[in-house]
Amino acid sequence: MAETTATSPKVSPLESELYFLIARFLSAGPCQKSAEMLVKELEENELLPKRLDWEGNEYHRSYVNFVLSNQHIPPDYLLRICQRIGTLLDKEIPSSVSGVQSLLGAGRQSLLRTAKDCKQVVWRGSAFAALHRGRPPEVPITYGSPPSVVDVVRGRRLTGSRRFSSIFPASTYQHIKMHRRILGHLSSVYCIAFDRTGHRIFTGSDDCLVKIWATHTGRLLSTLRGHSTEISDMAVNYENTMLAAGSCDKLIRVWCLRTCAPVAVLQGHTGSITSLQVILTI
Repeated sequence: MAETTATSPKVSPLESELYFLIARFLSAGPCQKSAEMLVKELEENELLPKRLDWEGNEYHRSYVNFVLSNQHIPPDYLLRICQRIGTLLDKEIPSSVSGVQSLLGAGRQSLLRTAKDCKQVVWRGSAFAALHRGRPPEVPITYGSPPSVVDVVRGRRLTGSRRFSSIFPASTYQHIKMHRRILGHLSSVYCIAFDRTGHRIFTGSDDCLVKIWATHTGRLLSTLRGHSTEISDMAVNYENTMLAAGSCDKLIRVWCLRTCAPVAVLQGHTGSITSLQVILTI
């Protein structure tokens, strides 16, 4: 075996082991051509872990040689590591939806989440008053509960910018105009919700469908299916990554807002579901 050349790219031992595990995983799956190409590139660029002699010199090792010297590593070893990471992390920092594991999650579903990211933020009336003259910005995703109208009103009164009698004047409602009228459901719409950014609208209807619309253009973005009866209520999690819909079929279905793919089906109710609420826990 030839000694390692100086032109081979420098990678850490952990990166070399990761390359090996990826090639081992691909070799046992349907992507055989990809596995062969990866193994060829790993050997050409000498990215596999090196062998050391008694003098400390490094020598290149072939993929087959490395597999034979690590027969305790099965082809699904990398997959089993990924499956255990989520379980171990849930014990230290619980996710938004327990039992749902994804390598592509965001916020409290991310595998890179920390305790600081999930820390609960508590705002008082004085805090509302100090921010933007009583008009608080968008609520952070780690806020413990939805902002209370009482706290917001009290914050405005503390700043002196608004009196109680003029916070919600009747004249305001006289100037309300219809922004857009959207037709898309086949039956009556029973519930509606906005996402945390206000850029998307979710509608649930008697036609058993949940539709996602663009707020500013009214364009249909996606249609979520799965329920067998009318949609009664919907809720969006605080990370703005998942949508839950309850129905009269006694089920709660959860979808990912990034991919619009179903995430979970929650069962247990013996009657129709009439209300949903997302509660932030730490």
